[in-house]
Amino acid sequence: MAQWNPLHDLVSLQDRMNQLFEDASQRRGSKADSSDEVEQSDWYPAADVFEDDNEYTIAVDLPGIDRAALDISLEDNKLRITGNRATLETVPHRGECPKGKFVRTFTVPASIEQNSIKADYKDGVLRVHLPRRPERKSQRVEIKIS
Repeated sequence: MAQWNPLHDLVSLQDRMNQLFEDASQRRGSKADSSDEVEQSDWYPAADVFEDDNEYTIAVDLPGIDRAALDISLEDNKLRITGNRATLETVPHRGECPKGKFVRTFTVPASIEQNSIKADYKDGVLRVHLPRRPERKSQRVEIKIS
């Protein structure tokens, strides 16, 4: 049985709060500059970021989005996921699902093997796999004094 660790919960809460502030500042920044149409978003899909020894995985909830409506790019260590959920031709009796353009941007570490990034889309969840580059092992170098 696992023992409750309040420090772990506190760190987890801090990570969540940091993500909320980062997301809010991204939204504010994209709305402040209305001349950049690409950054304009109607909604922001929820995402989880996972990490293990081999890779980072970003899972974005995109139910009902056509695969062809998604665009994923990486530039200057910024992973950018954009797309569009089409509006229905008929007015729903009750509409809770967001519609229109969305943009999610994630800063990725420089240690990512950019040529090996892969993505899969299944059951409404887009998973982007960002493999880590193998780390060089440090070597001891003997330097002779002259």
